[in-house]
Amino acid sequence: MDRFTLENKINELYAFVDRLNDLSKGVLEHGLDADDICNATSGLAVMLKLHTEILFDTFQRVYKLDQYRE
Repeated sequence: MDRFTLENKINELYAFVDRLNDLSKGVLEHGLDADDICNATSGLAVMLKLHTEILFDTFQRVYKLDQYRE
């Protein structure tokens, strides 16, 4: 792993911004109800938590921290 891998993982977070914008559009233009909104935000939260864990692991690998120390 190198810093470019870390940079790419960070940039992947913009996909979550796009999904949140899609959700906003769905609420405004397609009249999503409370259950749909709750399900969508719960799913996004799970995906973001997983991505954050992967991103932190990449950070540790790049900077050789914790279990990746030499």
